Amino acid sequence: MDDLRKRLRRLQQAYGATRGPGRPRSGEGAEGAPCPKVVSLRDQLERMHERQRSGPSRPEFRVRAAPLRLEDVLPGSEVTTPQGSCYEVKAVYRDTYRHGDQRIEAFYHVDMNAMNLFFGGEKGDGVRPEEVLFMDLETTGLSLGTGTYAFLVGLGYFRDRQFHIHQVFLRAFDEEPAFLYRTQELIEPFRYLVTFNGKGFDVPLLEARFTMCSQPGTLRDMVSWDLLHPARRLWFGRLQDCRLQTIERERLGVAREGMDIAGDEIPRVYFRFVHEGDARDMDRIAYHNAMDVLTMTALTVHIDQALKAKDGSRSNLFSVGRYYERRGIEDKGAEYYEAASFCGHDPRERDMALFHLARQRKKEGRFDESVRIWQELVERDGYGFLSCCVEISKHLEHRTREYEKAVETVLLGLSRAGPDESRIRADLQKRLGRLNRKKGTS
Repeated sequence: MDDLRKRLRRLQQAYGATRGPGRPRSGEGAEGAPCPKVVSLRDQLERMHERQRSGPSRPEFRVRAAPLRLEDVLPGSEVTTPQGSCYEVKAVYRDTYRHGDQRIEAFYHVDMNAMNLFFGGEKGDGVRPEEVLFMDLETTGLSLGTGTYAFLVGLGYFRDRQFHIHQVFLRAFDEEPAFLYRTQELIEPFRYLVTFNGKGFDVPLLEARFTMCSQPGTLRDMVSWDLLHPARRLWFGRLQDCRLQTIERERLGVAREGMDIAGDEIPRVYFRFVHEGDARDMDRIAYHNAMDVLTMTALTVHIDQALKAKDGSRSNLFSVGRYYERRGIEDKGAEYYEAASFCGHDPRERDMALFHLARQRKKEGRFDESVRIWQELVERDGYGFLSCCVEISKHLEHRTREYEKAVETVLLGLSRAGPDESRIRADLQKRLGRLNRKKGTS
């Protein structure tokens, strides 16, 4: 006991617990620097007894909820195919159902032939609403590699003025042959396939999965209506971007409920279902997919309405006209150029529409109209000033043989040609020399 007391006293002296002559006060070092706070032996013992009474601290564990089955989350049915079984969910929407600003029944009022032309089809194709299939995929990733699976296919179509959505689920990777077989079975009766960015992603991915499973697919035989490209033509310069949810918000009046799930969360939720058997949040994925299919239906209707309305403040009519002109459908191109020249978004867009309209009129042999437009653009220093000078001088030289006026027009163009416009400057100089010779011989 005496030995223990001596050891304790030495420890106290080492930490400054006793105050002899010349020793610093508790809390100060030899040079006045702070030192550890002195704790008495009684305090230490009391704290030790307190810890013993309360017991050792234990980590907290959350009680994990029991996994949910897919059938509990999404009531559906198991479908048997020659390749095995898969899971399917069905929903039917009456013609009075409203998705955003549109009723489902409005699809029956769409000019199907005009839409087919705008989506890249040919004139004269008779399209019936019942031949159109809407498709959206949910996948395990965004690459087109062989490791990316489509695990949910949402298919929407019209029958008896009602809209039907079938959703086919891949419950496990070894069910893919049955999953694809059922998907192909549902797709086969339709001629037209509507997607959003389907040409770049959905269709190639699904075709790759058919090939991987040695199953025939008919996607390549269908006429593809990819809504992304018409949306870009219509709303270039009008919307911040042309993502589907941006279009929903800005053009369709669609507001998704809190049940929706962000696209980047979808693969994680699906992998949890595959690896742990927990279907929690799979209903949110199904909701997200069904909303995409419904939105594509409403978007098709809205594109048709925008093409008919020709509202230059909301739609880029010049872009639409350029699309038709490049496809060789000059009459439709001129129709939208003319509309854009009156109600384009800004002066430059209106002038661009006028310039291309003048070229179109020239092709049609309506020279007086084309020259009138070019002169109007030159007078107000509009779009394509130098090209307009060239075209006017051509007309005056070759058609009306007004060489003096042609020279004046060429000189006007040369006065405005900049150093970086050497090609058109050379053309004008060559034309000027020829006109001067013709003036001398006339």
